[in-house]
Amino acid sequence: MTGAGTGSTGGAVIAGRGQPYRDDQLVVGRPYARLVGAQLEAWGARPELEEDPRLNLALVNLDARAARSWLQDRDPELVAAARAAADEAGYEPSDVDVTLRCLRRVLADRYAGWVPTMGKNRVMSRLTGSYVIDGGGGDGRPQPLQSYVIDGGGVGRPSRPWPPEGSTLLGLRADAPGRGARVGLVDTRMATHPWLAGGYIAAATALLPPRGRVRLPWMADHATFVAGLVLRQAPGAVIELRSGLDDDGSQDSWTLAQAVADLADSSTDVVNLSLGCRTEDGQPPLVLSAAIAALGRRTLVVAAAGNHGGTEGGTAPAPSWPAALDDVIAVGALDGAERAAFSPDAPWVDAMAPGVDVVSTCEPQDTGGTVLARWSGTSFAAAAVSGAIAAQVHQGRTAREAWANLTKASRHDEDGRPQVALGRLAGWPADGRRYGSPR
Repeated sequence: MTGAGTGSTGGAVIAGRGQPYRDDQLVVGRPYARLVGAQLEAWGARPELEEDPRLNLALVNLDARAARSWLQDRDPELVAAARAAADEAGYEPSDVDVTLRCLRRVLADRYAGWVPTMGKNRVMSRLTGSYVIDGGGGDGRPQPLQSYVIDGGGVGRPSRPWPPEGSTLLGLRADAPGRGARVGLVDTRMATHPWLAGGYIAAATALLPPRGRVRLPWMADHATFVAGLVLRQAPGAVIELRSGLDDDGSQDSWTLAQAVADLADSSTDVVNLSLGCRTEDGQPPLVLSAAIAALGRRTLVVAAAGNHGGTEGGTAPAPSWPAALDDVIAVGALDGAERAAFSPDAPWVDAMAPGVDVVSTCEPQDTGGTVLARWSGTSFAAAAVSGAIAAQVHQGRTAREAWANLTKASRHDEDGRPQVALGRLAGWPADGRRYGSPR
């Protein structure tokens, strides 16, 4: 068993009943990582550990197939019991499922029922998370708005005469409200955009290459769109970006949690997490809970509630994590004055904000003709709330106090949730209200 792991690149991904997960990794409470590793070593799983003191967790890379095979040869009754428990829960267990269940059973028998904290390394996927919803565009993609250009003060103007004929010239971002507020954003990489200029701090690796140099998934616009909504609400704030999601809007929870924990040393007032996952048992992923705890009480976390409100048979929507954690503000989407059809109607949703065909920044095109787009989803409702909180953070007022003040001043729906408004900007197109089914 080695002390330094190979990282969280992982092997194949198991679809899972509730959320995909890595088939060759487990997450374990750091104080017990070597205890678990020793047991896996005895089962021929060749574990490697990667510890993160900020999360107080360890990532265990293992050969789950080898462990299951070893156990099948030497203790088939234990494997049969693990499979039976999974069958009773309603899903076919993978090798890592069987290994995890056997670990819990063996250690519980050895230590009078005590079991160390353990779980799977789940994948945060846009397919079941909180990223994209079809707002009427037909395929869930952002819908570019033509003929809007930014007055960059002469910087980056793509053509003459300026502005291009038939286009609308938009002013630069103001410096208030929100001056002095700091918003952490864990998302995809972000495009450099003239309206966002000066409003964010990001490593070079967290920025998208110029359009045309590489072919990018359409989801790569996600952080650019989210950032624009935060700064629509709080134009004087500064966003600290961590590219915790791949360009296609997905990532394993270990890697994402490390990106969140990176913000713990950044004195952020608000952290926006326009992402999420669901689990087979409805319990929060271990690493996400640890990452939120690592931020501390000073930082307020806002997360998207998910885009899975249209459940079949009238069943309640499953909790989306981290939104459903107690100390996280879970935000659902409004379509006009009503809850959007794709937005979960659940008691763990704490607030509502516009989320259908809202307007924000997108990756600029070389021609300068597209700098804005419309998009729909609870991702963008969450960004609106994060920005509204940041707008009320000032000297002597914390983010939690700002949220309490915003809650008091907002309209409330019939369930008592505050409905946070999305501010209008002069010259920008109005946020639309079109109808579409979630994707």
